[in-house]
Amino acid sequence: MAGISEALPGGCRSEETDRVLRAAGWHPGRSVPTAEWERVLHERGGFAMHEAARRFLAEFGGLASEERGPGRTMARTGFRLDPLAAEWDDEIFDVLSEEAGAYPYPVGEADRRSTYLGIAPDGKVYAGMDSVTLLAETADVALEKLIEGIR
Repeated sequence: MAGISEALPGGCRSEETDRVLRAAGWHPGRSVPTAEWERVLHERGGFAMHEAARRFLAEFGGLASEERGPGRTMARTGFRLDPLAAEWDDEIFDVLSEEAGAYPYPVGEADRRSTYLGIAPDGKVYAGMDSVTLLAETADVALEKLIEGIR
């Protein structure tokens, strides 16, 4: 199965994004189990993991970056790719899903827990807490935006 990272146009990501992901523990072919996240979120919040979330979390789940500071078009924000950050906030995700018109499955949080990250079945990544915004059309572009500070 091709990794999510191969979904970027041209099949590559910036050197900075690659550096930060590798420093966080990512490597080509990385695959971590997702079953425990899936079980806990289903039991505690009624979340139903879809294939896009499963693929994303298998490749990037558990990674975190605290790199902050100036970015290209906005400040860089740290993130933690742990879906359990939202384990008790199913009601927030219900509202975010309504606003997005999609079902973003929790994949982590950003900006010191002030924003949840979720991925929809079509691979779009959303960010929100009180309201939702489309962060990016793909997971790789979302990671690039978070790491490099791109609006």
